Amino acid sequence: MEENFIVCIPGVWTNREELIKSVAVSTGGEFMFAGEILAHPKGNDHIILEFYEAYDEMEAAFEYGGQGQLSTDTLNKISHHKSVVYLIFPLNVLAQKQRIAKFTKILSNCGGIAIKVENSGVAHEWNDWFSKIESKNPFDQYSASVILVGDEKYYYSCGMHTFNLPDSEISNQIAPEDATDLLNQFNYWRITENPQLESGHTFSLSKDSPHFRLELWQDERHPSDDLFHNSNGVWSLSRF
Repeated sequence: MEENFIVCIPGVWTNREELIKSVAVSTGGEFMFAGEILAHPKGNDHIILEFYEAYDEMEAAFEYGGQGQLSTDTLNKISHHKSVVYLIFPLNVLAQKQRIAKFTKILSNCGGIAIKVENSGVAHEWNDWFSKIESKNPFDQYSASVILVGDEKYYYSCGMHTFNLPDSEISNQIAPEDATDLLNQFNYWRITENPQLESGHTFSLSKDSPHFRLELWQDERHPSDDLFHNSNGVWSLSRF
């Protein structure tokens, strides 16, 4: 199954015709929506856009994925959304960031309320999204696409497959802020340095920081047909 980078945008459009008109008017005809294609003819570029009716659990999904960063006003607007669109890109955030920014900006300008990355569940206000996806700092693209969450045993990342890399996890026996710092720095290091890692290698934030042994496991947290599933696996960090 081909993997894609997919974003979810709830909107104010009551039907497809409203969205078609809104895209044309808001862009002065530079972009067009027809069938399942959002096209930029002048740029010889297009992506798939899927249009659906409103989804009852949309507000809850955005509230969870926003991790406290979405305003009450935005969540209220999401609770009253009329429809939802999904934009589909190749699964490579760093290579696709300009296209992702270009096409999502069209939806933000013509009635999209907020944005959620379906590959991880992380959700953003528009200003936060564009400040991250258009940044020159890869950590911002990482923050736009990856979320850190926890379960009964681990703190873990979700979404590193958008960089074609394994996710990471660590026991929740350490303090949440320490786990957040460790996972973020470990993930960012792999994005920027692309180290050749193997199970049994170690990682630490500094010479004097705790050392962690790495073990690469398959992602059994998410089913293989789930957009959260990371086919690259998961690095498990254990202190020794």
